[in-house]
Amino acid sequence: MISAVLFISFFIFLILGVPIAICLGLSSVCAILYSGTSLTIVATNMYAGISKFLLLAIPFFVLSGNIMAKAGISKRLINFVDTCVGHKKGGIAIVCVIVACFFGAISGSGPATVAALGAVLIPAMVEQGGFSAPFSTALMATSSSIAIVIPPSIAFVVYASITGVSIADMFTAGIVPGILMGVALVIVVMLEAKKHDIQPSRKKATAKERWATFKDAFWGFLMPIIILGGIYGGIFTPTEAAAVSVVYGLFVGMVIYREVKFHDLIDIFVESAKTTGGIMLIVACASLFSYVCTKFGIADAASGLLASIAHNQFVFLLIVNIIFLIAGCFIDANSAMYIFIPIMLPVCKALGYDVVAFGVMATVNLAIGQVTPPVGVNLFVAISIKIKKGLEVTLQQISKAVMPMIAASVAVLLVITYIPAVSTALPKALAKNGAYTGDQSSSDTGSTSSKDAGDDNDSFNTIADYSDLDWPEMTWNFACSTTETSTWADGGRKFGELMEKATGGKIKVNVYAADQLTNGNQSEGIQALMNGDPVQISMHSNLIYSAFDPRFNVVSLPFIYDSYDDADAKFDGAAGDKLKEILSEYGLHCMGIAENGFRELTNSKHEVKTVDDMKNLKIRVAGSNLLMECYKRWGADATNMNWSETYTALQQNTVEGQENPLPAIDAASVQEVQPYCSMWDAIYDCLFFCINQEIYDSLTAEQQAVVDECGQKAVEYERYINRSGDEEIMSRWEESNGVTFTKKEDMDIDSFKEAVDGVDEWFVQELKNQGYDDAQDLVDLFTEDSMDTVDDYSDLDWPEATWNFACSTTETSTWAEGGRKFGELMEKATGGKIKVNVYAADQLTNGNQSEGIQALMNGDPVQISMHSNLIYSAFDPRFNVVSLPFIYDSYDDADAKFDGEAGEKLKEILSSYGLHCMGIAENGFRELTNSKHEVKTVDDMKNLKIRVAGSNLLMECYKRWGADATNMNWSETYTALQQNTVEGQENPLPAIDAASVQEVQPYCSMWDAIYDCLFFCINQDLYDTLTPEQQAVVDECGQKAVEYERYINRSGDEEIMGRWESKNGVTFTKKDDMDIDSFKEAVDGVDEWFVEQLKDAGYKDGQELVELFEK
Repeated sequence: MISAVLFISFFIFLILGVPIAICLGLSSVCAILYSGTSLTIVATNMYAGISKFLLLAIPFFVLSGNIMAKAGISKRLINFVDTCVGHKKGGIAIVCVIVACFFGAISGSGPATVAALGAVLIPAMVEQGGFSAPFSTALMATSSSIAIVIPPSIAFVVYASITGVSIADMFTAGIVPGILMGVALVIVVMLEAKKHDIQPSRKKATAKERWATFKDAFWGFLMPIIILGGIYGGIFTPTEAAAVSVVYGLFVGMVIYREVKFHDLIDIFVESAKTTGGIMLIVACASLFSYVCTKFGIADAASGLLASIAHNQFVFLLIVNIIFLIAGCFIDANSAMYIFIPIMLPVCKALGYDVVAFGVMATVNLAIGQVTPPVGVNLFVAISIKIKKGLEVTLQQISKAVMPMIAASVAVLLVITYIPAVSTALPKALAKNGAYTGDQSSSDTGSTSSKDAGDDNDSFNTIADYSDLDWPEMTWNFACSTTETSTWADGGRKFGELMEKATGGKIKVNVYAADQLTNGNQSEGIQALMNGDPVQISMHSNLIYSAFDPRFNVVSLPFIYDSYDDADAKFDGAAGDKLKEILSEYGLHCMGIAENGFRELTNSKHEVKTVDDMKNLKIRVAGSNLLMECYKRWGADATNMNWSETYTALQQNTVEGQENPLPAIDAASVQEVQPYCSMWDAIYDCLFFCINQEIYDSLTAEQQAVVDECGQKAVEYERYINRSGDEEIMSRWEESNGVTFTKKEDMDIDSFKEAVDGVDEWFVQELKNQGYDDAQDLVDLFTEDSMDTVDDYSDLDWPEATWNFACSTTETSTWAEGGRKFGELMEKATGGKIKVNVYAADQLTNGNQSEGIQALMNGDPVQISMHSNLIYSAFDPRFNVVSLPFIYDSYDDADAKFDGEAGEKLKEILSSYGLHCMGIAENGFRELTNSKHEVKTVDDMKNLKIRVAGSNLLMECYKRWGADATNMNWSETYTALQQNTVEGQENPLPAIDAASVQEVQPYCSMWDAIYDCLFFCINQDLYDTLTPEQQAVVDECGQKAVEYERYINRSGDEEIMGRWESKNGVTFTKKDDMDIDSFKEAVDGVDEWFVEQLKDAGYKDGQELVELFEK
């Protein structure tokens, strides 16, 4: 219905004679009002539509055209061409065509060309040449339409700003088609002259006359040569070329020809401002119209319809030509570009048609539209020119006379359409190293292969069915800055697939790459996400977010990540949590942190191996004050520019290098003009995968858990395909582009690190100056030693050995993950000399936990293990001290005890059993579940049949709480609960979840009453065989493994709770909602009972031990 409102209102306004720009704007407003969307988006999008760097070329080209028209260049061009071809039959008409082509190359505007040349040439063709007035007027109008095809062309600038292709490629691609259109019109003239036996209007000019007129017109001919030569010669960019053309026009008009006076400048500026204002109004309103089409799915539907009809290039191009020719009858070229290109371009790319050739084809279509009745603008300008008194041309007369010329132009159009080499041969030949932006195939290869690899991984593709959660029917718009084929867009698509599966199709996600919904403006894309309209979810780099909050630059501090694993650990840990906290301040919920990657350095000069190699290199750097400061310290001549202009700037040597992750470089084909690449991994940037907080809050807790699960899977998928493509990209660059790669190990990385030493302190000070008091804490989170990395200690003469690690829990448990982490770190540290095999569920002792510990004490078959203090209490009851009730206020409190004096005492006891403890990990707070009712007070516990771990301390506590406590093998517990032999049990959430106990336990009390830890030990005799240096490495790896296990054990709790609530209907009773005092009173004095028990067993240090834990 919205599409009906949009197009019906558009055609009503058009029929009423409302200017096309206003038609587009008003119809868009009507659709927005009908949809209920806030009108604030109108101003935002109109501004975003014109605030593009590339569009700066338009006012300059308009101004230079007006200056050259006033400078008298038109009559000089006419005189020269007349001396060359005026003596031919129909010569003056041929002059009209040729001069229009040349003047079009100066003005870039069809109507301006008609106005500048028509007053001279139309009367000349009628009075001197003998042509009819309608034919002369029609020829002038049609010849002038070539102005938007031959460079410089405003239409080409607009097309490049929409599609991202190089303006330089578009300009050179228009030369041959423009000449062919001119040749076609010359043939029409010759046929007309022959038909009416029209004689030459003058005698053949002498060589002297021709030379004289050429010298007079020389400065006019020079202008397009300066523009195109300057662009391809690397002197300036296309946008700068437009400004140069203004300066050149003033020089020619005021100094050479002296026909432009100072008092003329006011009129020229006013006229140029009017023209520019009109064009920019069209661009702004057309951008709004395009936004409405995109936001409400009209563009997608139209693209889908076009793709379904056009199964091959031939049919597609035929349909496109028909659409453009009809559209050209009613709307101007710039408006048509904004309306139709976003619809047609995806189909064009899918069918493998050259994007530059497509732009030329579209522009030629729209050039023909300038002379197609009823709204052909050139026709109206032409018939307004007075020929002589009493002789006027009507619209009907010119419409009939223009038909042969339209037919000739359409013939050329078909040649250009179906033989794209007509357009592309010249830009391909001029492009350095074969570089060319029209071919879309090369940038897709790496992305596609990595995407396919990711799609083979089931963990990214599977999600449970949560369609019973009463989801609202919604469509969310996903935005990202990069192209359709990027890993960012693929991450958004993966999220959409998972959400659609999980919700039974209730939630759908539309993916809008290249920030289409905000006309390519990245910051506006993030602002739109914060507003919740038109963007609901997005993936944007921390460097873009830094425009809103400079703290996000912390991610990109130099040399703070040792590896991808290190980066993952930070973003999935406390550092990532801090970033998510900051994002929440801006009304955003972060579902996960994906990656853009390590920003590698490319350049065109030489290999960069040391900091001295960087000196004075002109490097394009992302717009971040931190990155600019780093490159300044490395000695580079750093600058920032729009990414869409970077390829051209590198191609022309305006800048010599750039820095970006490989997939981003590859997508822009930058490797074609950058023969050197340094893989130094100095700076990294991440992607925040966020959803608008208000939308997130509108969901239930169960629905939010599903969104987070899908979001995290999408993040893992994006990370995977982003990394898996690097090797393929490097191989292809070496083979196809001859790129020389410099590996990190071949670089003097220390010289780069020394140069930016202290930049973190500079960054903290910068943040403090802006009022951010948490700056140092934030930097510390990112610069502290990572639990995923360890230095290379392979030179310590390690023995080759394999150690067996044992734990009581399953392969997927955090205990086993801790063992695996220790193995990874030891293998890295020893250069592969020490390997660790992980045996979960005490496989080496047939599942017997106590025997697993005994095997560790013997040193065979277990060398290292992670077991609970409750299991160790079978050997020494003192280990039960860890699980005294209510002695820990929090996880931090537990960590402080185990990393402090209390932990040292436990390690001392362990050493008496021939064990060296590398660190104390955690099983966690043992929460209470049951099948009867919520447990909030001690009275609720009475007579509940509870399965309790085999510890005399725990049995005593539960007895005092009034429960009917019993012990049984954990493997039998699920069945006993299911059959109601027992009614409840107590364990940390990960252990309960691993055994699926929540399926038969609808109530869970999160009381944090009792805690148990895990002793991470190595056999003492084995430890003593190592040198002190080797022992220090073992302890370092062990402590990192402990920190890792603690972290993953805790980070899973929220996900588990959300899933239990949504899938199993578990009712959670929070600690705050429980009468904890009643439980504490019931076990008051149990610590004294415990000390007495230890004394009776002959342990005299019981009181000292209890006091250490009760501090």
